Amino acid sequence: MTVGTAQRDMFDLLVAGVSDDDRAALKQALDAGQTVEDVPLSDPTARLLAFYAGKSTDGLDDALSAKVLTKASLRKLPDLSVEDHITSTKKAIKLAFELTLNRRPKTKELNRWTNEIAGGTPFPHFLLALNKKADSQSSRTTAKVAPNQTDAEFVQFVYRIIEGRGGLPSELEHFRELLQGREMSRADQVINFFNAEITRLSKDSVEVLHDGLSSWIMGTNRIVHLDNWAAQAKDTEALAAARAALKPATPYHINPDSGLRVSAITSLFRGGDFIEQFMDNITTQTCFDRHSELIIIDADSPENEGEVIARYLKDHPNIQYRRMDSCIGIYEAWNLGVQMSKGDYLTNANLDDLRRADSFEIQAGALDATPFADVVYQDFYYSFAPNLSWDEVAAFGYKSDLPVITPYNMLRFNSPHNAPMWRKSLHSEMGLFDASYKSAGDYEFWMRCLSKGKSFFKVNEPHVVYYQNPKGLSTRADTRGLIEGRMILKKYAAQLIAQGFTADLPEFTTDILGLPKSSTQDEVDRSRLVQKALRDLARAAKPEMGTGS
Repeated sequence: MTVGTAQRDMFDLLVAGVSDDDRAALKQALDAGQTVEDVPLSDPTARLLAFYAGKSTDGLDDALSAKVLTKASLRKLPDLSVEDHITSTKKAIKLAFELTLNRRPKTKELNRWTNEIAGGTPFPHFLLALNKKADSQSSRTTAKVAPNQTDAEFVQFVYRIIEGRGGLPSELEHFRELLQGREMSRADQVINFFNAEITRLSKDSVEVLHDGLSSWIMGTNRIVHLDNWAAQAKDTEALAAARAALKPATPYHINPDSGLRVSAITSLFRGGDFIEQFMDNITTQTCFDRHSELIIIDADSPENEGEVIARYLKDHPNIQYRRMDSCIGIYEAWNLGVQMSKGDYLTNANLDDLRRADSFEIQAGALDATPFADVVYQDFYYSFAPNLSWDEVAAFGYKSDLPVITPYNMLRFNSPHNAPMWRKSLHSEMGLFDASYKSAGDYEFWMRCLSKGKSFFKVNEPHVVYYQNPKGLSTRADTRGLIEGRMILKKYAAQLIAQGFTADLPEFTTDILGLPKSSTQDEVDRSRLVQKALRDLARAAKPEMGTGS
């Protein structure tokens, strides 16, 4: 037997036991005349090329100088002795074990298969037996890990237990495909997640993810930096033109005959830099004097904002101001404001944000016009300057592009954001804000509402400004806000993701979509299955065409 026969046959059959991607990579390498020197040692192709050259992976460093890796040169090699053939066979067996089972063969296994191949057992039979063993091993491992959970349910548990949050639908789908395609076992996934979490926690201790000098524009793939803002601010002519081109509209109006409708709630602490502009902005709302009230909860702020507020109290009896004896959290303050409120509709008014003059009226009018809606929200403009008017900020053009709220996109970000308006009656059913949260209590409340089927309505007219304070605290990956966000995803993700999404394919096809198993046996794409079910429903609903008389 020649090396050109024995080794080449073993090599060709060994390749059959590895993935399609590895086979394609190897073919490409061989066609290009590559050698071990041309391929990184971590690359599976290097291992296969090493075997092609008759080198074990243990001696790969010694093989770097080998130049006999092309098909042509392989055919020119001399015949092997019996001893050389046995050695070569053992190398092939060892490499097959490493590639297929990720381990070396035991001495008993190595001797058994060497003897069987030497005795005439075709090498393909060995590879088939090894692959069968690998499949059986993978099945046993998978069966031991959460055997009563579907793949998607298992992935969701991995996210909850290891990352401390709920997995997003796109994440569940990605890893479900890997598991079902046998590209990853459940044990592999647990190990990978665990290692990734260790890496993340190690980096988080030193990395600052957000320094207050930039902001992601929600609903887009854009990021605005303070430098962008400063450069644009110098072009006064362009800003003036953009400001003149603004065409604000008031799509909803409050009923002029209605009484008090809106209660705006403000938590106050260290707001001395913003209190004057804030009071002017709120008290000049078009519906403030007749249809609104402002409730300010002073969380024992040390900056004497009460002196400014006192001036406004003289002219606006619809302002309620309460100073606490000690510092309380923002959601404690909001809950107190909810209990003090007299309006049918509630909104939060942040000291450093800004509203267009008709903001309250648009939101209250929208709730009047859409009795099915429990919460209204809108796009907003970003600002890096604390003392501009609404139209001056709008002229910069940094506007969000929030989606119509669904459970899935609310798992990604908090669309109601900084200035929604909601019906006070929600709190009778859903409870108050969870004061154990320090930063994300509003997000938790909206997720609580979504989990109970409450409705969110987007007003397509931006009338609010969100101030990105460059002097704000740095947001690190281990800060309270991000930790709370993970806690909320962990709590609500499983509740908000449809049951059918996590079902196994047979159950999804027959029990949820109602499709006959025989008509979908070769289809694994769930979106196509849903489309088929919808088409079947449409055909069934279409009235039969009569012939007439």
